[in-house]
Amino acid sequence: MKCSETRAVQTHIITYPYLNFHKTLFGGQLMAWLDETAGIAAVRVSRSAIVTASVDHLDFLAPLKANHSVCIDAYVSGVGTRSMEIFAKVIGEDLFTGDRYLAGTCFMTFVVPKGAKLPDRIEPQTDEEAFICQGYEKRKDIRLAKRQESIDLAKNVDLDIPWN
Repeated sequence: MKCSETRAVQTHIITYPYLNFHKTLFGGQLMAWLDETAGIAAVRVSRSAIVTASVDHLDFLAPLKANHSVCIDAYVSGVGTRSMEIFAKVIGEDLFTGDRYLAGTCFMTFVVPKGAKLPDRIEPQTDEEAFICQGYEKRKDIRLAKRQESIDLAKNVDLDIPWN
């Protein structure tokens, strides 16, 4: 399956109620849009119900200002047996000047239910896709190590909350 066959794109204008105190896009709203867009890409490759397993890496590179637009472009960048990695780029645009800028990048992992089929591989076609996809195995190894670290951490987390 080609990366382009999984591509999902979503565009929004940044206005109230999506602004924070700095009159830029609230990061939590961007994360919700990223999850939605990446989820569409994940379903396009799996054609089954999916679950967000992790936001592996999200870099905020530039603020998305009021009255600019934000375009999220996401595609599957690697597949395993039950999980897949989605890469998303966040592009801001000053609608009055037409100037575009890279506002962020994100890698997310989604899991499919047992029995769902994923393709054996994802085929990049553009230079960007090739660059992103070539790092999949290394990012997957890091992700698995971080997951074990989280499992170990959870064993030592106290669930009692000190109410004042």
